[in-house]
Amino acid sequence: MVVFMVLINQSKIITTMQTTISTRLLQYCRLFLLAILAAGIFASCKKNNDVMDNSQLIVENEQQAVSQAKQLERTATADAQKEAEALGFNNANRGSSQQTIVEIAVSNPNFSTLVAAVLKTGLAGALSSPSANLTVFAPTNAAFAKLPAPFNNAANINAISDQTQISFLKNVLLYHVLGAEVFSFQVSNGSSSAATLKPAGNSNDNTIYFSKTFGLIRVNGQSDVIWPNLDASNGVIHVINKVLIFPTNNIAEIAIGNPDFSTLVAALVKTNLAGVFTGSGDFTVFVPTNAAFAQLPAPFNNAANINNISDPAQVAALANILKYHVTANRNFTWDLGILKRTATLANAPGNKITTILGYNTGWVKGDNNNGYTQILPGDILATNGVVHVIGKVLLPKN
Repeated sequence: MVVFMVLINQSKIITTMQTTISTRLLQYCRLFLLAILAAGIFASCKKNNDVMDNSQLIVENEQQAVSQAKQLERTATADAQKEAEALGFNNANRGSSQQTIVEIAVSNPNFSTLVAAVLKTGLAGALSSPSANLTVFAPTNAAFAKLPAPFNNAANINAISDQTQISFLKNVLLYHVLGAEVFSFQVSNGSSSAATLKPAGNSNDNTIYFSKTFGLIRVNGQSDVIWPNLDASNGVIHVINKVLIFPTNNIAEIAIGNPDFSTLVAALVKTNLAGVFTGSGDFTVFVPTNAAFAQLPAPFNNAANINNISDPAQVAALANILKYHVTANRNFTWDLGILKRTATLANAPGNKITTILGYNTGWVKGDNNNGYTQILPGDILATNGVVHVIGKVLLPKN
């Protein structure tokens, strides 16, 4: 939802961004974010065809919803295991406490791009230090290959000479490192987070977020830990299948210029809620598209009609509907539970929504909706929360 204050403060936001981040660095960040988002949408389509094709089954009864969630448990964890095995990870190469993190990476061909990045950014010494006690989330070569050039393979990384690119790459690598040894069993079930060694810039841009459900750990809602606990003499390595990219924009900035949210923008301006989400925070926002609003009766069905509302009671009702799309914590799709009841910022007691977890997708229902709406795309990371796009407006009880 936050998405929308930008209409009020767009020039101010852009000026601030330009004074804090160089134009070139911001371009690299955006390229990475687009790559990750595109990869997430592709993975959702590829890996969850059965889930999507059968999404209407979920709205029929709770028993089917539970069955669907159990199927996700089996397929998600099995797919992660298969992905690791296809790359040759097995108990024989779990790692040895006699080797440092760098030595383990160098000895495994799946990490050749990561090794090139470590060498290019001058981090090899820090990751080899015998006195270190680190946790490294190590992207495979296949993970790097999803990124745009010149960050997509070892040869391209070796050829980088631009210091801005090298600095950005260094921050990306540090965003994969914790300053303490954390094994997978020490990650709490459900949602949790940890500060990385990346220097803090924007709010929360050096924090990574864990979603642990059914034993599968996802990081930032996008990357799976496909092979955990490679033990090293100076820490532990967890193998992941997508490169983690730190967020550079808040929820409002992510939505700048997106025509699919113009009705929501109008609603936020009309209700004076636009400025709530530009700052720091940890929100989950279920963002309805223009097509979602078009399903509502007038005057809530498009931007023009909303702009013309003058009845205070209608404005108040619209404000409560908007708040019904926001929770005061981060919930990635892998955190949404099985028929989980979650409180929103809407007026109590009718302020809870019902959610069903998914893998790169998920489902959500308002108490006054006839059925669930699917999240697509989801898990869009911001400095102050996470955005899920939905195709229906969530409606609280009257």
